[in-house]
Amino acid sequence: MACVGGCEMKKRILVILLALMSLAVLPRGEAEEPFPGWSEVPLNENGFLDEGEFVKEDPEAGIWMYANSTLRICVTRTWETPEKIRKRDPNQEFNCFTAEIWCDTGKYELPMTLWADPTKPGNVNIRKTVAQIASEQGAVFAVSTDLFTARLTQKTAGVVIRNGEILYDRKTGYYPGKRPPFETLALYEDGHAESCHTAEKRGETYLEEGAVQVYTFGPVLVRDGEIPENIGKYEDRNLNPMHAFGVAEPGHYIDVLCEGRLKSVNGSTGVLTETLARIMKERGCSVAVCLDGGDSAVMTFMGKQLNRVAKIPSGRVTCEVLAFGRTKGKDAEKP
Repeated sequence: MACVGGCEMKKRILVILLALMSLAVLPRGEAEEPFPGWSEVPLNENGFLDEGEFVKEDPEAGIWMYANSTLRICVTRTWETPEKIRKRDPNQEFNCFTAEIWCDTGKYELPMTLWADPTKPGNVNIRKTVAQIASEQGAVFAVSTDLFTARLTQKTAGVVIRNGEILYDRKTGYYPGKRPPFETLALYEDGHAESCHTAEKRGETYLEEGAVQVYTFGPVLVRDGEIPENIGKYEDRNLNPMHAFGVAEPGHYIDVLCEGRLKSVNGSTGVLTETLARIMKERGCSVAVCLDGGDSAVMTFMGKQLNRVAKIPSGRVTCEVLAFGRTKGKDAEKP
């Protein structure tokens, strides 16, 4: 009988331990189950809705989702703790926002520029926060760009094309290891992207080839699916808030924003350039390029800012944003 009682007690202890394990807290930024999965959304064979809009916002779980007949977006927030690449590298841990965006380019769903002053496209003198521009103009998803206006006085804006129009076309040298090194991110009407040094291609050539948006910043983090050798050779080993945009395949875009300089606020240290390159490659990018980071880097969904910024909570004001989709707002379907 003593043996039976002892066995029963062991079983009870085991059950209690299993129950406690099931209540363990997950690391920051992770949801128990990413929900709702796209299986809960009535997508057609092309991956979009037949009609209407679907919107899901769950900031606590770190998931934001959107779909309509030509656009599908999923933003996730994860807590990243990548291993050191070199022994002397600082420890990295940070909130990472990853947006996957699918566009039906055949129906002309493409990345677009929204201006702070929509009545005067190209007006660089009117500036607002990214969230203000997105909210006022009903953007589903919008992010900061290359902050070309900060380089106008030095005449180093590079190639600047917005919505198929050349704003600036200025040759600059290529400076690996500098910030920026002056490499372009060109987004084309067929959904593909490419990058080169600003001196390698002029604005008119970009337009002839079908570019709709061209940004100048860099460095290139991924080219032809691989990380360029100069990333590990020239880039510094400092931690910073960083922002990168890439393309996995035509019409499938990847935007990643890593928080930083927030160690005392939420633990985010920032990220190494080489680590960000690895993240973009892991996300499946065939090409990816750094846009302006630091206090300029802002990501929004349905007009609301998702990430935290260290010194300027709303991010630097800007004359334009890179955006996807226009929402019907209150008429969108929300589960």
